[in-house]
Amino acid sequence: MTESQKFELRASEIREALNTLQEAEELTDDQRSEMDKLTREYRDVETRKRAALVIEADELEAAKAAATASPDRETRERIELRSKARIGGYLRAHLRGRIVDGAEHELLTAAGVPDGSIPIELWDTATPERRDITGAPGTVGLNLDRIRPAVFAPSVIPRLGVEMPRVESGSYASATISTSTTAGARAKEADAPATAAAFTAATSTPKRISTRLSLTLEDIASVGTASFESALRENLSLGLSSELDDQGLNGDGNAPNLAGLFSKIGMATAPGAAVATFDDFVGAFAGGIDGLWASTMKEVAIVAGVESYGLSARTFRDAAGQDLGDMAFADYAMAKYGGWWTNKRMPVKANHIQDAILYRMGRSMMGAAGAMRTAVCPHWGSVSIDDVYSDSGKGIRHFTMHVLLGDVIVVQPDAYKRLQFRVST
Repeated sequence: MTESQKFELRASEIREALNTLQEAEELTDDQRSEMDKLTREYRDVETRKRAALVIEADELEAAKAAATASPDRETRERIELRSKARIGGYLRAHLRGRIVDGAEHELLTAAGVPDGSIPIELWDTATPERRDITGAPGTVGLNLDRIRPAVFAPSVIPRLGVEMPRVESGSYASATISTSTTAGARAKEADAPATAAAFTAATSTPKRISTRLSLTLEDIASVGTASFESALRENLSLGLSSELDDQGLNGDGNAPNLAGLFSKIGMATAPGAAVATFDDFVGAFAGGIDGLWASTMKEVAIVAGVESYGLSARTFRDAAGQDLGDMAFADYAMAKYGGWWTNKRMPVKANHIQDAILYRMGRSMMGAAGAMRTAVCPHWGSVSIDDVYSDSGKGIRHFTMHVLLGDVIVVQPDAYKRLQFRVST
């Protein structure tokens, strides 16, 4: 038990004792003295608990920093390989019908992906530093800034606790205990309850997301330069991650689409006939408290559609003849809750109603102690290249790129809830 937990336990005991004393119709002198003593101790315990929380948070950050700063030898070698390998090297080898060599081949082998592919982990490496490219005399130099693409870092899915582990060849399966064993108080010599645990398993098979990279002959001649490497990474990242984010969120599961998060979390309760009010938004968050995955309002987050968020930004609590404050719900939510945001890939309104996702993140991988996985979308570790052919009349070569992904598996269904807001009439 941590120091902060010990202080929290003592604070709970003091509150219970004070509540008992307050129930008395008339206090004796001893009881008044005891109440004063407990009140002073409670203030002291709360102060020390806050100090302990700060110290423990600092210690946790220091431990994380130490772990990050001191990778093992294998990790250091892998990071060094990533920094040396270039996407351009894989493309040039494919153009020539050869197997990659040098750092690109070593990374391919270390990652365990097949020839003709690009290891996904290559996107974990920072892109080349900003460089000044000087043209011929009389021209203006091009100032190329650093590009920070990330194929597997879309804007919505990670914030909703969907992890994206790399998996080996074959279908991916995940099992969760859906029925727990029972426990209970028993009389002397009575048998213990005998309820068997049950597992629920889900399987995800590879599905393909594809994009095409087209390069002119002039571009291909520049593939070996450091500056062009950034452009290649950005081109691939934008093409793949945009579709990945949309599929992971909205995919309906009908081939060839992935089964996205919306398709896995059930239906929402239809909203009322009136446009959502301040209190309707508050009620949506309050309805997320379940005491298991969310015990405080800071552990409840909602991602809403653009129209819903816009409505919340112009919705105030004031009613006719009442002055209840000048803060819009969007601002109120930022201060009170675990998250209230929007994204362009959220579904648009249909029949004046728009969907949203509530995420109870108190025990998720985004939470604190006791973190647990809530959802997963596996990937098979590489970007494959095929179908290189010539658009010779235009001097263009095309590279068709594929990423293999699996359906989203909701490991802990209780961590999610589907909502709807009426945004117009």
